[in-house]
Amino acid sequence: MTHKQKEILEALAWMCEQYLSRGNGLLDHEAMHADELAIEVPASCGFVESDIQGDRWTEKGLLLLEGS
Repeated sequence: MTHKQKEILEALAWMCEQYLSRGNGLLDHEAMHADELAIEVPASCGFVESDIQGDRWTEKGLLLLEGS
């Protein structure tokens, strides 16, 4: 992944955290298509996984949010 790609992915991850987070590690797209698409990108890179309650940050995703 290039530096620019990582920057873009980090920005998208933070947008997901800010607008879709329930505050407990779960992401809720509320069945909105644009939100579903926004979660698909970090999920395709292993930063988000599906959970019975919705989508959840993986350990790798939490590290991305921490900037590691």
